[in-house]
Amino acid sequence: MKGPIPFPLGLTIGTDICMIPRVYSLISANQGTPIVPTLGRPFAGLDNVDRFTKKLLTNNERQRLEDLPVYLNAMKIMSYRDGIGQKKYTMMLAKQKSERKGEIWKLAEWLAGRWAAKEAVIKAHAFRTGTPAGKVTFGGVEIVVEGEAEIGAKNGAEEGTEAEEEYEKRDYIMEPISGLVGGRTEVGRVTGPPVAVVLDDEKTGLRGQVALLSISHDGDYATAVCLGFKPEAFGGKK
Repeated sequence: MKGPIPFPLGLTIGTDICMIPRVYSLISANQGTPIVPTLGRPFAGLDNVDRFTKKLLTNNERQRLEDLPVYLNAMKIMSYRDGIGQKKYTMMLAKQKSERKGEIWKLAEWLAGRWAAKEAVIKAHAFRTGTPAGKVTFGGVEIVVEGEAEIGAKNGAEEGTEAEEEYEKRDYIMEPISGLVGGRTEVGRVTGPPVAVVLDDEKTGLRGQVALLSISHDGDYATAVCLGFKPEAFGGKK
């Protein structure tokens, strides 16, 4: 008897789950001395948040995160620590964690979702390990909202070369919609499902590729599923 019929499509799948309370503890415990807020950056990230996001996110992703209310609100609360005293601050952290709500919890939830998503992407692209492409890492993946790239490029092109370059740097900024404290500006963004971009590699000449994502949160957990593909199965370069 012949062996089983192989799976006919070059599709790959990865999934992961992340505990939100663990991320909450990592970004909130033993914070140390807060960075003094400035007008240009009113709620600068504290040490633990900074370390965690540097490990998880690319520079582009960190820039986007620092414009989001989920980040700004958490940084604002954390910057109050010295004003209210360590004891009250610790009690507030414990309350947010036990009630599963609050600004710092929301940031932990967001970060846990990104952690699960990137782990799922890495698993879906395990076929790259041992090839010139090499294993996918956190720094080799960016998670964006579907449609951001197209709109960002279009807006930049319509406003000239300098604007196009700025859109690329700021990762698909659209028009300002309202002002924020300290001269910051909240920006409108495309809403839609998240997608993962496995970044290109200049050294090997490998093109980047897009993978589909689904991220969910429920209680203490954030989960993600990634659907990827093997380029060679669709006539692409490995």
